Amino acid sequence: MQHKKIIGILTAIVTAACCGSAGTVSAAARAVEETSVSSDSASVYSEYREWSQLDPRWGNTPMGGTTIRRSGCLITSLAIMAVHSGSIDSAAMKNLGISDIEQFNPSVLANAYTSVGGFSGGGAISSWGTIHTLIPNITWGKDAYLKNTSKKAAAAELTSLMDEGWHIIARVNNGGFHWVYIESVGEDGSITMCDPAMDTHDLYEGYPSGLQGEYWALKGTNAPNECDAAPKYEAALGIEITSLPERTVFNCGEELDLTGGTVTLSGVDPKTGEWTGEPVPMDSENISVDASAYDPNTFGSYDIVVKADMGYASAETVFQVTVCDGEYFVSDDSPVAVYSEQGGGTMQFPLKKGNVVQIEEYSGHYGFIASEDVSGWIDMSQLEKTEAHVHVKGDINNDGVVDKYDLSLLNSYLQNREQLPDCISTLTASQLEAADLNGDGSVDLLDVREFLTTI
Repeated sequence: MQHKKIIGILTAIVTAACCGSAGTVSAAARAVEETSVSSDSASVYSEYREWSQLDPRWGNTPMGGTTIRRSGCLITSLAIMAVHSGSIDSAAMKNLGISDIEQFNPSVLANAYTSVGGFSGGGAISSWGTIHTLIPNITWGKDAYLKNTSKKAAAAELTSLMDEGWHIIARVNNGGFHWVYIESVGEDGSITMCDPAMDTHDLYEGYPSGLQGEYWALKGTNAPNECDAAPKYEAALGIEITSLPERTVFNCGEELDLTGGTVTLSGVDPKTGEWTGEPVPMDSENISVDASAYDPNTFGSYDIVVKADMGYASAETVFQVTVCDGEYFVSDDSPVAVYSEQGGGTMQFPLKKGNVVQIEEYSGHYGFIASEDVSGWIDMSQLEKTEAHVHVKGDINNDGVVDKYDLSLLNSYLQNREQLPDCISTLTASQLEAADLNGDGSVDLLDVREFLTTI
């Protein structure tokens, strides 16, 4: 859709009307109507080379104290360069406030400049580097002057710059201050341009005096001789966890370790089509891990988000890790039920105050205990985590003295051991280690005898 041609058609309407040719006016009006209808469904890729600062869709967009219509040749040329170089990726779209490349146009870029204070009061671009802030794949190079503006010399210098990967936005010698995007340079010295105010793409046809001399040099995702702005395929990206990390259950206080975790990426490159990669580690290029939810000091299951971004598309997947230390105890006077199912079912056993359990499996906020006598699920919010202490042998309560109180705890443990399932205890692992006074690896009556001789 060539919107600059609409302006030409409108001019034809006015001229025909002044001449009193009603038939000519009607034909021109029909041409405008047909052209306008087609613009609604036109793709960015089919129309960006024809973008005009005069386009009624964005001509009134403000730029400092002016508008795109009045002063937007440079911002329009920048928009053309951004599309032509394939530089607008997901990060740029986020900065620009759009979700699809088809929403991009000179107005979007101008509004983004305005949002970051990118225009001076007169509508001039106040900072050359702003384009990189908004579209990270575009890098500002320089504002310079051609050494010679003659047709042959200008063509040679522009060719050299473009061979180095620079995209050029140049001022034309039109008696004013007007910028155009240089698309290509011919061997004969001809220059193909995208002009925000004129239909022709032949620079010397539009501006017989050629270039004024000043130019901007920028780099984008693709160099000028590599540009193929329109995608051949619809972009897509998928990510799949190929193998989970070696560990997905961590003790309280442990840092997250994703060693061994791999993902496989696949998708559709907009230029080369479908592809599938080999499994790669989760810390590979183009892949990032968001573990901000992980709290090593709090029991629970945490979502770890693995993201992939190939520029033209992004994707993410999630897996869970659990924080636990295995051993918990009942601290309240109220019994805690072990159920056959998570959150309900048949009650398998009532845990009492002081009972210690070893959690074998976790699912959300439920823990599973298992033995020959009893197995089932416990609401972990009703338990407290045990604390590991280094005990002196015999000092079961860890008060610094081996005495009758420790012997009492040992006797209570031995008595309850005969009545409790083997996955439930009245002593923690640290306390059992202290209770093994004779060091034979077993807590039994022999340790009671050792206590009696010690205290």
